[in-house]
Amino acid sequence: MKQIISAVVAVAISLTGAGLSGINADNRFLQAAKATPKPEPTLLSQLTSKLDLALLAKASAVFVQSDRYRTESEIRVKATSGGTNVISLAKVTTLVQAPNKFRAEITFPSDNGTEVKSIVISDGKQVWMYRSDLQQYAITPVEKFDELNDYYWVGILSYWYSTVTPDVRQLLASGTLADPQVLKEMGMTDTSSLKGASQMLDGRSLYSYEFTDKEGFTISASIEPTTAEFKQIRLNGKSDGFNVDIAERILSRTPNPAIAANAFKFTAPAKAKLVKSVEIGPL
Repeated sequence: MKQIISAVVAVAISLTGAGLSGINADNRFLQAAKATPKPEPTLLSQLTSKLDLALLAKASAVFVQSDRYRTESEIRVKATSGGTNVISLAKVTTLVQAPNKFRAEITFPSDNGTEVKSIVISDGKQVWMYRSDLQQYAITPVEKFDELNDYYWVGILSYWYSTVTPDVRQLLASGTLADPQVLKEMGMTDTSSLKGASQMLDGRSLYSYEFTDKEGFTISASIEPTTAEFKQIRLNGKSDGFNVDIAERILSRTPNPAIAANAFKFTAPAKAKLVKSVEIGPL
């Protein structure tokens, strides 16, 4: 799993070069995901459409309009190998503040009605991961957080945002990424590896971008054309013999939320035990 998840940031940075990133609830979604799987959306590589760079530039500018966000999302992770099919689901609320600060409260539902809850907090230097069911927590340097097997549970979109450097943020905010000269100066003389097409998602017409890196990992981002807001991030590829598909559905993303003074500070509960490592979620 680690190889595919660690590819998220690398692929995101590649997409940033073309202007995408540079930027890591509704029970009906969770119930539907547990039911008979719906056909996966058609890969953009199977479609032909003129790439909309203007929308990509606008979405990139909207993505960094504030220095802090509150994001509500739902994440589904599906791993398939032969006859084995594993699906894990989560509701996620993430507060993020540039650079590298975030607080993610993650809830994993189960068939018996119980819930597993995890909290992940970064103060910009260290990341604390706490599992309430295990009463265990672990600590890792923020620069090594994306080396963990399951860091994607904090929200891919929020994690991307947390890693945006000031210079990249300024470039994205300028909205000039549709300018061929700007792309040329960034070394993006060939955008053939980036695909784009309109698709239906949850009954809505969105515009999706798709990029596949040299390792075969594919990442796609679906954008609402009118608001230029990200509505879904999807990553898939092969890892450790499994076909892995990670989809984050963005329910809301609110700029300039009120953030408590201790939001990015972790205080261990009385009975919590510090361990070397702890899994954020069940997959």
